[in-house]
Amino acid sequence: MSESTPQSQYGFIGSLNESRLYRTRQQLDAADMRGVMDFAFNTIVTLHILASDPKTAPIAQQYATRTLANGANFKQYRQGGSDLYQALHKIMSDPAVGNRVPDMQLKQYLRQMAAGKPAADSGSFLMRLERGLAINESQYKSMRRLAADWAKLNSSQRGLVATKMLHYYRTHAIRSELYEPFRAYAKGGGMVLQNIDNAEKTTVAKRIAAKAAVGAAAFTGGFVAGRAFGKSLWN
Repeated sequence: MSESTPQSQYGFIGSLNESRLYRTRQQLDAADMRGVMDFAFNTIVTLHILASDPKTAPIAQQYATRTLANGANFKQYRQGGSDLYQALHKIMSDPAVGNRVPDMQLKQYLRQMAAGKPAADSGSFLMRLERGLAINESQYKSMRRLAADWAKLNSSQRGLVATKMLHYYRTHAIRSELYEPFRAYAKGGGMVLQNIDNAEKTTVAKRIAAKAAVGAAAFTGGFVAGRAFGKSLWN
C-alpha cells in the first residue's frame, strides 16, 4: 500500500490555481478591510501551525510557494494568487494600512517557509504583524501567542487554539483554501474541543453594530446638512 502524502491525507488540493475566498477582483474590492486584515493574520497563524508540525509542513511549504509565485509584489493584482495573496494585495494597496505592515519581514518569513526552513524569530514577526494589522480581537491575539510556540504546547493548549481557529474559519472564511486541510489536521490530532464557546458570534455582532452606527451617523449628517441647505434657500 502506498504511503499517503500530507496533501492527500489532509485534503489539500494542489492543483488550485486561483483564490477560493476572493473569486473575482470585484469581490475583493468590496470586501471589508477589517475582515481582510483579520483573515490575512489568521491565515499566517494557520500556516505557522502547519509549518511547525512535520506531518503538515509540506502543506505550509506548498502554500507559501504558491503565494510567492511570480514574485512578491503584493501591490500588483494577480488573479491566480492564493487567498492570502489576494488579501495582502488589498492591504498593501491601501497606504493607510499597508505602510504599517512589516513588508520585508513578511516576505522573508514566507520565503523561508517556501524553502522548507524554520523561520527565524517567528514569534517577533507574528507580534509585529499583529500590531501592523491592528488586530483588536482578544481571541486572535491569544491564538497568536500560543501558536508561536506550537511545538511546545500541550494537548489542551493545542485543542484550544485549533478549536478557536476553526470557529473563525467556519464563521468568516469557510471557503478558504486552508480551512479543509486545517480542519482535517485538527480532527486527526484530536484537537477539536466541544466545550469551547464560539467567540466569533460576538465578533459578528460587534461588526454589524459598528456598520449600523456608521450608517446612522451618515444618515444623520446628511439629514442635518440637507436641512441646513434647505433653510439657506429661504433666507
